Amino acid sequence: MLPIELSNNKLKELVKLHQKKYRDESSLFIVEGLKSVQELIEEKIEIIEIFSTKEFNINHKYSIIKESTMKKLTTTTSPCEILAIAKQKSTEDKTKKANKIILLDSISDPGNLGTIIRSAAAFGIEGIILFGDCVDLYSSKVIRSTAGNFFKVPVMKIKTSNNIKNYFPNHKIIATALSKDNNISLKECSEIGKYIIMFGSEARGLSKELIEITDKNIKLEMTNNVESLNLSVSASIVLYELFTK
Repeated sequence: MLPIELSNNKLKELVKLHQKKYRDESSLFIVEGLKSVQELIEEKIEIIEIFSTKEFNINHKYSIIKESTMKKLTTTTSPCEILAIAKQKSTEDKTKKANKIILLDSISDPGNLGTIIRSAAAFGIEGIILFGDCVDLYSSKVIRSTAGNFFKVPVMKIKTSNNIKNYFPNHKIIATALSKDNNISLKECSEIGKYIIMFGSEARGLSKELIEITDKNIKLEMTNNVESLNLSVSASIVLYELFTK
């Protein structure tokens, strides 16, 4: 299979998809790497195009392009060998039906978000809420960090705490914040049928707006000489402990 040439205009349009503005306008996004492209195919996500620098045994048509062209399309230092342009898919309805949910408040690091999505998929979380001003879900780094688990947990965006109560009236709202009141253990949390566990941003923790709607609090016990853990690490520990209780 001979490489095809992409016009300059086509190349520019594709490169624009690395910017949130153009992803929002087009409802398209870029997926880099074989594992993530295979996930698109398996999850039956609408794929617009697939480009590759070599032949792959995948269940979808694709076009071969030059490595120099692939370098212009990717965001990594070492360009991937295959990428896809896909259509964004709303999973809001699925999230609203979930019992075990985590909420991420204004998370800004794409690597953290991707890692938490991966952990959520591994430990039985049924839905994720992105609250406030979060990093874009369809950022290439977020998708890469999920390591092929991007579509395994439905995600929705919510801007106000009132909407949380409206959409999930029967869920217990559980904060991961230091508090002297309403503290419960992870074992007690795992026995609650429907819950939303909230994790604060890397820099500021949980917002006052979310703390005000909290029903219960949980915290990780640590030695006194460590102040805090990385957000994705602490979230993964909580999810693992809930999964194994």
